[in-house]
Amino acid sequence: MMINSCLEHSSKSSSIRHTVRVGILSLGCPKTLVDSETILGKLASRHYRFAPSVTDCDVALINTCAFIQEAKEESIERILELIELKKEGRIKILIVMGCLVQRYVNELRKELAEVDGFIGSGDYEHFDRLVRKALQGDKVVSVKTPGYIPGKGEKRIALTPRHYRYLKISEGCNHRCAFCTIPSFRGKHRSRPMKDIIEETRQLIWEGAKEIVLTGQDTTHYGRDTQGRFLLPELLRNLDQLEGIEWLRLLYTYPTCLKNDLMETLQQSNHICHYLDVPLQHISDPILKSMQRGVTKEKIIELITRSRKTIPDLAIRTTLIVGYPGETDKQFDELMDFMKVMRFERLGIFTYSQEEGTAAAKMKNQIPDRIKKERFERAMLLQQEISEKNNRLWVGKTLKTLIDERDEKDPHKWLGRSYMDAPEVDGTVWVHSPTALKIGHFYNIRIRRTEAYDLMGEIQL
Repeated sequence: MMINSCLEHSSKSSSIRHTVRVGILSLGCPKTLVDSETILGKLASRHYRFAPSVTDCDVALINTCAFIQEAKEESIERILELIELKKEGRIKILIVMGCLVQRYVNELRKELAEVDGFIGSGDYEHFDRLVRKALQGDKVVSVKTPGYIPGKGEKRIALTPRHYRYLKISEGCNHRCAFCTIPSFRGKHRSRPMKDIIEETRQLIWEGAKEIVLTGQDTTHYGRDTQGRFLLPELLRNLDQLEGIEWLRLLYTYPTCLKNDLMETLQQSNHICHYLDVPLQHISDPILKSMQRGVTKEKIIELITRSRKTIPDLAIRTTLIVGYPGETDKQFDELMDFMKVMRFERLGIFTYSQEEGTAAAKMKNQIPDRIKKERFERAMLLQQEISEKNNRLWVGKTLKTLIDERDEKDPHKWLGRSYMDAPEVDGTVWVHSPTALKIGHFYNIRIRRTEAYDLMGEIQL
């Protein structure tokens, strides 16, 4: 996910006597996007307003990702592009922030002398003050407690269409998976107060949101740190009752924390999408043990079977890792067989990334890149076949569809999503309509044909 936006600010109350245009480039996951919206909200409280492009601003902000090697490379590439724009005089001040800074601040300061400020993933409370210091010529470095938690009533500026909004219910993670570095730059799990989340949801609905997507590194752990028990089902029940809500979507549920009451809450709700995002990572018991996932193959199969029995139309999204250290051909074949049997509605594949500071990075039996790439391609090809077969089952059926945008090339074609599709990561329902549809509205769409990942249909009269 990459979001590009800008603000303008008339800085009458500061020592700066001209209008300061501020642009932001947001990379990475929905949690980072929420942070970027919060940052803009803090600047907006100082009378900033939107401007056309991040490539032509006085102050350029880039919110980075450091999840895996590919994400780090993209972040560095974008930073270097902005540095070139600064050299050309199109940008005056460049501030790099977020997860990459939290993880590598010393290395970045050494290698990127052209950058005017480095702000970590948690120090957004006084963001306006830090920007002002950079504008006054100071080199800004602020890396403190990782992972920013929004406070009560904090303003956000939408970087998504207003009809769907992300809402961060927690920050950080208490799990210690052997391949993952996220706790090092996002911190331990911390839940937001339930009242704050409910009030923010009301605000987002008032602003026009029809779909609220709940996010956190592990949403199922919500409440365990503050109340000693899992409170996600209670939170969902409260949000489900809010007037004006259409869809609630839940991301990033951890398999060991998926209890019966959560599945029953989804099944009994009026507005929670029958969509379960549960990253499983692998199915081979030796690999799961090495990954420190705290779950077994038997438990995973039982979880999926139970969930689908409770909610027959449940769409399950998962992610799997191929090429993990020590993964044998037999274990990879076991993973492929698992995919064939479970026929996941939505699935993403990652090739293992050897991240310094993790237990897996120190393992001696690393898989060569060539084999990782081959396994990735085989797994993706299999999932494409599975997805295509799953989609064919929808031909002739009707799906409630949220319209996201109009196709740029065909004025009679619209892009929408069903309950099975989270923004940015899942498939699309392509809708043909000779009359104009309203973006952000729901329509009943009869599916006429399918592709590997997308559905095509028309309005059901």
